[in-house]
Amino acid sequence: MIRKSAAAVVLGMVSLAACTTTPASEPVAQQRESVVALKIAEVEDLGPVVTDAEGFTLYRFDGDAPDKSTCDGECAATWPPATVEADGFSVEGVDQRLVGSFVREDGSRQLTVDGMPQYRFAKDAKPGETKGQGLQGKWFVTGKQGERTQLTARTGVISGLGAVLTNNAGLTLYRFDGDTAQPSVSNCDGGCAETWPPVYVEGEQPRVKGVDPALLGTITRADGRKQLTVANWPQYTFKNDTKPGEAKGVTVPKWFATAVDGKKAQQNQAIALTSATVAGLGVVATDRDGMTLYRFDDDSADPSASTCTEECARQWPPVFVSEGFQVQGVDAALVGTIDRDGKQQLTIAGWPQYLFAGDEVCGDANGQGVDGKWWATKADGGRAGR
Repeated sequence: MIRKSAAAVVLGMVSLAACTTTPASEPVAQQRESVVALKIAEVEDLGPVVTDAEGFTLYRFDGDAPDKSTCDGECAATWPPATVEADGFSVEGVDQRLVGSFVREDGSRQLTVDGMPQYRFAKDAKPGETKGQGLQGKWFVTGKQGERTQLTARTGVISGLGAVLTNNAGLTLYRFDGDTAQPSVSNCDGGCAETWPPVYVEGEQPRVKGVDPALLGTITRADGRKQLTVANWPQYTFKNDTKPGEAKGVTVPKWFATAVDGKKAQQNQAIALTSATVAGLGVVATDRDGMTLYRFDDDSADPSASTCTEECARQWPPVFVSEGFQVQGVDAALVGTIDRDGKQQLTIAGWPQYLFAGDEVCGDANGQGVDGKWWATKADGGRAGR
């Protein structure tokens, strides 16, 4: 395969609102000869990312190698390669030395950034969407240097603790009473750091969806790597946690799961509603066990009314709550209930809430878009992914 370098570079950062703008002062003939193939846009929570000329997010695939795509056939239908007609293209905001192209087996020319083939995601319907981020643990939005763009951490749910912070693998984050927050200092190294691995920040700044950016920071450890801090407290995982939903470290003296505000997550069995990050959908409402909540377009919010009964309710079990239930991560002013056969069904922004029988573990959202009427519920009651 042959790799070609980009012929020209036009420097500059673009916003999503100007993704398709071409400078008016540029002659028409020049516009035609030098087609802009790549741009940079700011995407919420991920920062500057590579897009195509229309502003659609581009992705890289861990299964590829430099200048070689392993995604074809059905894969390429889901992840259309970012291609150019010829090598007479320009880029904006991307280092020209990082950009190239190669000829695919079908004869089309696919763009590369830092050697890695670039793709769009078929389910991204408009500029700025990143629904393909993290899918299969192998597809990632492309950063401006060609790197994998990832959140530093995300939110999850631990039964009895409510919303906590997790790493990208869903493992619970912890804070240590032996550290200090003013100033931010980690006192966990050596054997301690083997048991409690520090959470490192690879990019320019930490990004955690669902957490106030003002709470996020870093400290530099002795090895020169940057460690994440939340509300100035250094963050760690626990080696004995092996899967999402575990928080075995809370049984160890002086160690606490980290709540989304950086405070110590405390046992609270009354929590019935909270929120968590679900891949491709962002922050959504969940029950106390982290199971995704849904809303139904055939229901109504004003007045609040459910039309899902009998067989529908078996497939989409209503979310019932007890008197005095507590809410975390969702504005309590949006939360209510409706009477349903003597029980109280939860509502958010007036919309009755349901689980989906096809979801098996926390973080699943298999009900999203079913029948074009069922949608995961955002923390503000809106339809996720819409």
